Amino acid sequence: MLNFFKRIFQAVKSFISKITPGEVAWKGANKAIATTAVVIWILGALFMFVLEAGTPIGLTLIVIGLILAFLCSASLILLLLILKKLPKSFLWVLPGAFFLTTIIFGDSLAIKFPLLVIGFSGLAGAGLFSLTKKNRGGLSIYQVVVSSLGSLIGLAGLVWGLIWLFDTGSKPEIEHIDAAQTSPYKAQLIEATNPAEEGAYKVGYLTYGSGNDKQRKEFAEGVTIVTDSVDGSRLLDNWEGFAGKLRTHFWGFDEEALPINGRVWYPEGDGPFPLALIVHGNHGMEDFSDPGYEYLGKLLASQGMIMVSVDENFINSSWKDIFGDGLDEENDARGWLLLEHLKYWRKWNDETDNVFQNKVDLENIAVMGHSRGGEAAAVAGFFNKLQFYPDDAKQKFDFDFNIKSVVAIAPVDGQYKPGEIQTPLENVNYLVLHGANDGDVQSFAGLRQYERVKFTDSIYHFKSAVYIYGANHGQFNTTWGNSDSGQPYGSLLNKKALLPMEDQLEIGRVYISAFLQATLQGKKEYEALFKDHRSGNNWLPTTIYLNQYESSGWKIIADFEEDLDLTTNSSGGKVTSENLTVWREQMVGMKWGNKATQAVYVGWDSLAYEGKTAWVEFSVDDNFTLAEAAALTFELAESKERSYPDKDRDKKKKDEELNENNELNNGNNNSNENNQDTEESEDKEEDDKKAPDPIDFSILLTDTSDNTVQLTLSEYSYLQRQLTVDVLKTPSLQSAKTSEAVYNTFFIYNDMLISKSSEFNLNELFKVRFVFDKSPKGVIIIDKIALN
Repeated sequence: MLNFFKRIFQAVKSFISKITPGEVAWKGANKAIATTAVVIWILGALFMFVLEAGTPIGLTLIVIGLILAFLCSASLILLLLILKKLPKSFLWVLPGAFFLTTIIFGDSLAIKFPLLVIGFSGLAGAGLFSLTKKNRGGLSIYQVVVSSLGSLIGLAGLVWGLIWLFDTGSKPEIEHIDAAQTSPYKAQLIEATNPAEEGAYKVGYLTYGSGNDKQRKEFAEGVTIVTDSVDGSRLLDNWEGFAGKLRTHFWGFDEEALPINGRVWYPEGDGPFPLALIVHGNHGMEDFSDPGYEYLGKLLASQGMIMVSVDENFINSSWKDIFGDGLDEENDARGWLLLEHLKYWRKWNDETDNVFQNKVDLENIAVMGHSRGGEAAAVAGFFNKLQFYPDDAKQKFDFDFNIKSVVAIAPVDGQYKPGEIQTPLENVNYLVLHGANDGDVQSFAGLRQYERVKFTDSIYHFKSAVYIYGANHGQFNTTWGNSDSGQPYGSLLNKKALLPMEDQLEIGRVYISAFLQATLQGKKEYEALFKDHRSGNNWLPTTIYLNQYESSGWKIIADFEEDLDLTTNSSGGKVTSENLTVWREQMVGMKWGNKATQAVYVGWDSLAYEGKTAWVEFSVDDNFTLAEAAALTFELAESKERSYPDKDRDKKKKDEELNENNELNNGNNNSNENNQDTEESEDKEEDDKKAPDPIDFSILLTDTSDNTVQLTLSEYSYLQRQLTVDVLKTPSLQSAKTSEAVYNTFFIYNDMLISKSSEFNLNELFKVRFVFDKSPKGVIIIDKIALN
């Protein structure tokens, strides 16, 4: 048998030698390739750089291209010559080591990590092996010195790398100024119990589920109520192949038999009690996520609400997915499963002898989610009113629950798109929380869903978005903790800049409890927290919060969605301005993509129009009225861009005019301007060492009777500068932006206006003018000017 294989090998080797190109063939191939490439380049470049450009200067580009081609070939030959000098054993090790060390951190450290590892370990190994007793005898004094230095540098580099990997990061060198808390306005504290305090109810706990879970006894023999499985195969893709078989083996079921598992915290009492479901997001499926909301379950149950933490670990990602593509765009299934859980609660409420018989207030339901679960909560709200799955009518829906509220914690957005559009959501109360230091969903993606929440019926609703400085992705779930990614990538995160976990959990307790008490239990006093976080100063841990808020009673003056005409607004009024250095409308950009909403960008700079004040004014159409308006509201954010983009152009133009007038004066003026540039440069260096002051300007309002009233923005709150955060320990490793524009909603209350002018009538508002007379320069984003 061995001889047989030898003969086959020799035959193949002989055949290959007969068809291997000879020296003449290689020469011919070289000349043909070179000639073809040069001809293509010359002809193509002639058309691009000479004929179409209409200038012979393009001929130089043709020559430069040929030179660069030669240098590329020469560089490759040089590299091959260097590699030829290296030992074969080293060439065997190098590519494999590079592959193994690159795959550990992927794109985050790119080529840096493998080069450092190979470089430092190579130096250490070369030096130490050379200095061993066996090899040291043949070394010269110079070689001993070089070997010693190499080993010391290599070992120091490896030790430094280990220290850096295990280090938790650093606090910001320059702390942001909290614009809202430094303003003179003092919000009235809410006169109610701290929503994070336990209520009067004794809390019960149980689980329901399949009764035969392979991995967790609480969903096996530990269940109080046994549930049937549901078929999710029309909503789940890619539970197939070897990866799918491994997933099925781990759980004991596939996509056609998904379990209805839940952990329930409930108040012991007669009821009926509002019902809130929460679902986790994506995480390693073997590290179960659903226990991580116990802190919310116990709190809400003590306050008279039933809370369920829904188990959907079985559709989370896993290391097993390396053998396939993993489940694809599964957030529709996550949302659908929430509604399948609600069907059981509707059944149990009517079921004789069930522990929850007549205990569930089905008129007051909330769905909540974290990360992918946050998007799933919105999907559930959307699916709830449909009769069919929008992507496949063979999947019928029969839900129609009275979902009053949706809560999203650091949600993704657009992972699932029904009919290839973003998920719409109507006539629910909506709350979204997001941490500025989120290391997973690094952009406030939930703001896009926030903008898509519309109020079209006659029932009162409100929505709120809260951005929290120092909060990350995982600390809203006690099992996820402070690492927003698994190891080893998690070691790159800047954890020292985070809020303490207990503070972040407390923020979750305050906001989520207050929201559910306001929307499900009718405790309207808590709604003030979502207009202005300062009304809960005695409840919330100290950090910077940005609040957005809107209710169904608002009447929009300008939201800039109607067109790109800078001179018009949504109410039919006009927009005018003077002395602005920036003025445009556009989609609002974020770290990832855009907010899917338009706004107006305006900028000013005291150097641009010396002695003149910049302003922008929005007039209101004659037919626009709102009886008994309580406040004027608008959304603002800083835009991090140059406040005077035409500065260099204007300076050049000014210099040219001075040159034309008088050469002597030009010299004097140049000297003065050089001094001014030096002073500005020194000022900028000084500013870089401290946090910039928050933005302030004046607001001038005019009613239809020509009565005016003026106040400053800071009389409610200064405008917060963008919150810059280093998600990773080394900022140069970050691929995403370090900050993004997040709105704060400003309220100019009627009481504030009446105290300045008793004659001014907000109900007859005619003009809103922003006068940039306080902060010397800036660029801001203005959106959604409204009366409410």
